Amino acid sequence: VTAPAPLSRPNPPGETVLFWTLLALYLLPLWVFPFFPSQDGPDHQALSFILRQYGMSGAGLLREYYLVNREAVPNWFIFFLMSRALGFVSIPIAEKILLTAYVVLFPLSVRYAARAVDRRAGFLAVLAFPFIDNFMFHMGFFNFCFSLPAFFFTLGYWLKRPERMGPPRIAGLALLILWVYFCHPVTLVAAVAALLTLAGWRVLLERLAAPRQERLALRGLWESARRWLLGPVLACLPALLLMLSFLGKRTGARIQMLPMWVKVKHLAALYSLASLTQLSIALAALLALLFYAVALLCLRARGRRPLQPSDGLLAAVGVLTVAYFAAPSDLAGGGFINHRLVLLPFLALILWFATFEHPPRRRFAIQLAAAAISVAFLGAFVPVYVRLNRGLEELAAAGRLIPPDHTFLFLNYVPVDESRDPDLGVFRTRPFSHAGGYIAARRRLVDLALYQANENYFPIYFQPRLNPYRYLGAEKLGIELDPPNVDLLDYPKKTGGGTVDYVFLWGLRDGRGGEPKVRSVLAQLAAGYQPVYTSRDGWVRLFRVRP
Repeated sequence: VTAPAPLSRPNPPGETVLFWTLLALYLLPLWVFPFFPSQDGPDHQALSFILRQYGMSGAGLLREYYLVNREAVPNWFIFFLMSRALGFVSIPIAEKILLTAYVVLFPLSVRYAARAVDRRAGFLAVLAFPFIDNFMFHMGFFNFCFSLPAFFFTLGYWLKRPERMGPPRIAGLALLILWVYFCHPVTLVAAVAALLTLAGWRVLLERLAAPRQERLALRGLWESARRWLLGPVLACLPALLLMLSFLGKRTGARIQMLPMWVKVKHLAALYSLASLTQLSIALAALLALLFYAVALLCLRARGRRPLQPSDGLLAAVGVLTVAYFAAPSDLAGGGFINHRLVLLPFLALILWFATFEHPPRRRFAIQLAAAAISVAFLGAFVPVYVRLNRGLEELAAAGRLIPPDHTFLFLNYVPVDESRDPDLGVFRTRPFSHAGGYIAARRRLVDLALYQANENYFPIYFQPRLNPYRYLGAEKLGIELDPPNVDLLDYPKKTGGGTVDYVFLWGLRDGRGGEPKVRSVLAQLAAGYQPVYTSRDGWVRLFRVRP
């Protein structure tokens, strides 16, 4: 966007040390704790295990209950890594390697893109660290998380040499955009919008620089569009065609919108960084204030100077902000769209910050503030990781009592409201909601609560005639409710052969026994199942179907 600074002015060594120190700190929790507690992560492990086992001779039960989705869906990236590229290690280790790659690539991609704007701007990558452990990360939306580094590598690739878009560079850009697509469609739309905004801005400036009588001449417009827009448009086409094919098959899915005041509040306070503990709300708001302060300093430095190429990055921030407000919350079967989009205007601001000269004191202040907030986030999350890992270790140990090649149903009774269960509950996410996936990923089992197999945008889906979300839930999504509402005894009759061999109850307190849905499940277990194991604290209850 601006002319690269001379190589004779490298970043101070202390900035590099700070970057790699923060990176090491963010990697520690992934390897110190046996489990990274996330809501959907266990199901990712289970699904990856199914993909590994599916073609093996002893996996007949898996093939009976699951089918492979042959469509080029956008959610393939992490499953390809865990099931194929990392097939030489166990699924739990594959997840650790996967998350390590994300934690490393995210700040490195921001650093790469910032240095593509100005070689001296790499220090701004420290602003990316507080975004690593965001709400989507703790929700287990790992494909979306990987789309963030893919987004920055894509923009950085174009920003390095925007005027030289010959066939080799167009092909390279197309591959990067396809990477974004196979991570997440929301980020694909954002990447295409940002890329075309930057290229379109160059066309606008070139036309404004032409003599007044030639600005709208067709020949001049075509030359400007060919120079700046043609390459990005051609690079975007393959991913956009895949996207249209994906959305075209899901046109009947529901569309929901968040209230505008909720969107304003979430954007103003950077609410998509708040998760696990309510302390993260204050830290997210503090980081938002840091961004606002730096943005005001940059606006003051810009003053009233004429339009420049660097202003295209601010235009891209504006486009991403408008997209956030215009986008629905749910579309084509996918949810949390606004929660994902709220991150991108802030992250894109980092690249705009890179277009300015920052005095040494400001550089130091930005890095110190960002580093302090990053460490504070880690300090807030680590105690929660400790508490949740105790429960997850007990859960996984009890799961070893289920022999391979059986079906099992995991029912989670930890309340949505964390105040009702201070031992297991956490803020905003439910890390035990799909924790049965940890059991299925370590033994060859059919996880009847594998919600991803009930959707049409994952690599595996349930055999329709055996789909437990259709025939086992006593109401829509009964397996997922708080408390669950399921019909265990009628499932074999409804499906003509389906079985629920084991039932695993997690987090059921004695005080909930009077709730109608809980009474119903316990009565069914008493009628058709026999207890196998009950933990001392009662958090784990395992039942086996009676012959």
